[in-house]
Amino acid sequence: MRELKCVWGKRGLCLIMFLSVVLCLASGGISLATPNESVQQYKIFSVLEYSGRGQFRNQVETLFTVRKQCLSDDKARYVLSADDLDVVGGDLNRGQLSSFRELSFVIDGKTQHLSGTDKDLALLEKVTNQCVKSLREVTKRNVGKTWKQAFDLSPLGNSVPGELRFTLTAIPVETEAFGELIGVRALSEPFFVKTAQGQGAAGSVQCRINSAYVFDSDFEDIYLSVSVFKAATNVNGFNERLQHTATTCRADTAGQIANLSDLGKDKDFEKLVSKLGLTSSLKVVEGAPLPQWARAEGVRAAQVANICAAASCEGALNPVATICLPVASTVGLQSFSESATTGTLLAAGGAEGVEGVEGGGGLQWWPPWANIGWNLPTAAWGTAFGVGGAALGGAFDSHSKHRSPVK
Repeated sequence: MRELKCVWGKRGLCLIMFLSVVLCLASGGISLATPNESVQQYKIFSVLEYSGRGQFRNQVETLFTVRKQCLSDDKARYVLSADDLDVVGGDLNRGQLSSFRELSFVIDGKTQHLSGTDKDLALLEKVTNQCVKSLREVTKRNVGKTWKQAFDLSPLGNSVPGELRFTLTAIPVETEAFGELIGVRALSEPFFVKTAQGQGAAGSVQCRINSAYVFDSDFEDIYLSVSVFKAATNVNGFNERLQHTATTCRADTAGQIANLSDLGKDKDFEKLVSKLGLTSSLKVVEGAPLPQWARAEGVRAAQVANICAAASCEGALNPVATICLPVASTVGLQSFSESATTGTLLAAGGAEGVEGVEGGGGLQWWPPWANIGWNLPTAAWGTAFGVGGAALGGAFDSHSKHRSPVK
């Protein structure tokens, strides 16, 4: 397993941290930090969509800051804070969701163990540490190759999928602004989660996640990540689909995303991301809240799958833990919100609601890559989520108590 060293940017000694920060500041990628910590900013674009008898669509963006503090014995503490989650698109008077509160955790560079997360993320911490047990190291030697990665999650109980399997591919990516980067794609095999036992029979939800990450050549920094999670079921007696798309981009101190416009000129990278399954935006015709299975088992599966896919791509927890945990918290908040076109937006976990935007026809997704200057192909893998979802029978009690997807 690749050890995590307490460094700034490229591998080096903590004694030269301050000089490294100065050099990074010259590139505009890192904000001012004290000599014992590094600071990086990212922008998250997150879209949660559901279609069944009615539609749900909630999309937000937020800028968040990651502070890395060197501790003793090759450990590092990460403190993550974010702006409020802004609803993307729609009227200029769009509302805001409360952002996830400050997150912090510690990663042991020797054991790759993650600890110290908030109790609301206890399950995700367990998932992360379970992944480490079978995680394959990813280095420059993997570039140009395809390999397999499997995670046995069965010791964690029925609240998560029993196993996730991925096929991974890594390629070199040349950029003018940042030099040689590495693109890694993870495509999962279909997996199933069970809905909770209600008054009727419990049912199954078919899921899959595809992700792509762009790292620096030493896997110390993330420049871009895109993940597409899809789930389908007929647990309520009709076909239902859930999709979560999350894009995270490296940003500067002003919140401007990194200039990766030349990624679109790389045909190999275009081919790499063509299998992610990005699809066009859902149009909300009849707004509806998320059903119980989507809010609980569906969103939880998306959170867990994001962690597993991220860890697979890096072969370690740093820096992907600084991306997938905020994404997990963000989609958790979105799952407890109303559709962005149906009125009041509610914050998660009983937080006070804030006024949202009413409108018709659904919001148009503003993909960050539109501003980066390249277009991701939209070939969908999810044909099974049409007819195939109908084969997943089972009744479900939609009136049972909602549960937090991360507990």
